[in-house]
Amino acid sequence: MSRPAGNRLRNLLEQDRVWCAYALADLEPGYADYSRWLTRERAVVLVYSGLTPPVLFAHGDPGAVLQLLSEVPAAEYQYTLLPTHRALLEERLRPQKEMRMWRMALRPSDFRSEPDPRAFRLAPEDLPEIEAMFAGQLERPDAFHPRQLEHGPFYAIREAGTLAAVAGVHVRSLPSRVAAIGNVFTLPKARGRGLGGAVSSAVVASLLEEGIETIVLNVAMDNAPALRVYRRMGFMPFCGYFEGVGVLLDLGREG
Repeated sequence: MSRPAGNRLRNLLEQDRVWCAYALADLEPGYADYSRWLTRERAVVLVYSGLTPPVLFAHGDPGAVLQLLSEVPAAEYQYTLLPTHRALLEERLRPQKEMRMWRMALRPSDFRSEPDPRAFRLAPEDLPEIEAMFAGQLERPDAFHPRQLEHGPFYAIREAGTLAAVAGVHVRSLPSRVAAIGNVFTLPKARGRGLGGAVSSAVVASLLEEGIETIVLNVAMDNAPALRVYRRMGFMPFCGYFEGVGVLLDLGREG
């Protein structure tokens, strides 16, 4: 896969900053080394190998996207695809798990939150405590990587001396002024008391102080409690998409 000229690629992604927020961040140092791009005049496909399995993303004209997807090697992928682009892979893709998701976005002027004095910022040296919190939890964040602690703000609340809730980012780019909230998790015994919203709000406030203009997050369409929390903060649904893990087949060799 080639590395297209930076300005041309950025212009493609800037056509839809909310949907392409992750990809815009992947242009920056710290992410770019894991990013492989396929482009045409009106479309881009990204394979991001910084997570396991790698992430497959597409943006642009369906006809051009279809041609680019034909060049993606057969393998297992995580995928983030709009319904139109997901339909293009109906024959090749064998999902292992799949969810309907909302991409939500926040306009800075719409942010509504009261700071919670219990929320404090985590540092890379707090990684062992975060991993201990996630260990053995069925609903633990599935896209967390220790590298993310170095790229953007993470906040937490402790109860009885241990982490009870944490939130951070998946990606953050100061040059592109985009960030994606992620890795939001509250221990089951601590849920229902607003801790997840408090740490998420602290992350958003930190990003806005840095001048981030486009802040997005992903939430399952059937996760009504989370949707209510994010709507109260000022996030609005932007588009629906498919998120999953599956095997992309080489139809020329199948059978």
